[in-house]
Amino acid sequence: MIAVIGKILLGLGLMFTGVQMLASGLQQLGGRQFRILATRYVSSRPRALVFGLGSGAVMQSTSAALVILASLISAGMLTVSQAITILTGFSVGNCALVFIVSLDITIGVMFLVGLCGIAMYLIKDDRYRTYLLIGLGLGLIFFGIQMMVAGVKPLRQEAWFTGAMAFSRDHSLLSVMAGIALGFIAQSSTAVALVAIGLARESILSGPQAFLFMYGAAIGSTIFKVVIGQAFRGTSRQLVRFVNMFNLFGALVFILLYYLEVHGHVPLVMALLDSFLPDLDDQAAWVFLLFNMTSAVFFFAINGPLTRWLARSLPPSAEEGLSHPKYLAEFRQELPDSGIGLIRLEQTRELEQIAEFVSTARKNYRGANLATRHKAFKALANEVAAATAAIAAMPMQPETAGDHAYTQTRQALLEQLADGTASGVGIIRKASGYPALAGLADACLESIDFLLNYAADTEKTNTPEQLRTLQELSSGNSATMEQLRQAYMDSDRIVSPHDKGCLLDLTVAMEKIIWLINRLISLRQPENEQAG
Repeated sequence: MIAVIGKILLGLGLMFTGVQMLASGLQQLGGRQFRILATRYVSSRPRALVFGLGSGAVMQSTSAALVILASLISAGMLTVSQAITILTGFSVGNCALVFIVSLDITIGVMFLVGLCGIAMYLIKDDRYRTYLLIGLGLGLIFFGIQMMVAGVKPLRQEAWFTGAMAFSRDHSLLSVMAGIALGFIAQSSTAVALVAIGLARESILSGPQAFLFMYGAAIGSTIFKVVIGQAFRGTSRQLVRFVNMFNLFGALVFILLYYLEVHGHVPLVMALLDSFLPDLDDQAAWVFLLFNMTSAVFFFAINGPLTRWLARSLPPSAEEGLSHPKYLAEFRQELPDSGIGLIRLEQTRELEQIAEFVSTARKNYRGANLATRHKAFKALANEVAAATAAIAAMPMQPETAGDHAYTQTRQALLEQLADGTASGVGIIRKASGYPALAGLADACLESIDFLLNYAADTEKTNTPEQLRTLQELSSGNSATMEQLRQAYMDSDRIVSPHDKGCLLDLTVAMEKIIWLINRLISLRQPENEQAG
């Protein structure tokens, strides 16, 4: 018995490992292209649906698609309606793996696993290793199913096992509950469908049991997605809710059809499959496809009302408007010069957002808090950095390459300034709580508020006079820094060690912010002089 359990666990382990390896390899190949192409194939709903169908067959990971599409929505590059249409097709495309596994290619699997495993040991080039990872993952799925089935086969001779299977056939809800449990553990209804197909192939599960097993798995994986959905915010959560509704709708409809067919004696799904598919594993694969296609047709038809309902029930978060790029939607891969111009416009918005960090420390402030604004800035900065990296791969003239290098350096400084300002505002708040430092903290707050807003205004006007003035104001000899240094020199008069420590933190934070502003402006002077 121990050997039997060991074989079953080994088979499940190999199969789940294969699913993970296959999905990982396919994501490495298609993940970046999926992100790029997703914004191109949404001009019409049919095109978005076809794109989702193809990408689902290639990527085989709804969770990965969810994360990518959520980031594109946050970046303002896709609407929720477009993302839902892509996910609708994606769920049907996922069925390709189930049909591949339903094939009987035992000898080919042995060669596939063996050759891919040997090649991965010998080949170190990452480009080829990704393809080998995909092949090895697919082979392990087949091999794992075979091992699991080999472990279950001897149990058919045991009276308790045959009794349990007969009991589960008489009590169909047990098959649903088993599917729910395994779907939650495996986090994937596709993986559980592979298990059901393997067991149906050897007649360990009857057709109805295998079908109910898969329906339950869709519910179980939905429960898991409800948990991970807590990590999403605003409109991105709308995608998670859609995927959950997609799975639950299909599961509930097909469970209802099962009971109508069995207890109402109405020829439906099973009668249809029995009429042209004699093999249970083929029937299971087709049921999985029909299950997803039914949900896809329904949700494709109600896309508009569904999108509006999701927008009302899960409205955008406070940070989404801040994190959406305003100009990068016009970005075109083949035009590096215009792309750099759009990035500079976004960088001006970034500086304006950093200036707003200071407002969060004021007593009468009622807007988004500092943490929310900082998180939104990081999301926007990630999109700007991704666009900058995309331009780096384009052919450019020497002058354009110089502008690109300037843009990269500027982006790095802006990200450092954002982190420094967020940290500095937090320290100013803390210093305001110490009576001995309250006045100095207020002076520091007003100083960086003025400097950041003046810098943002200078970005728009770009006049030499403002640039020189700002550089003088943000020099190490500015009045604010002199006041801080003097206060630090006189810190012996401060009795509390907490006050002294806070004063040191305040001095360091202010020096960093002012230096970064000065560096940001100094970076612009050569460009301004050249333009003049």
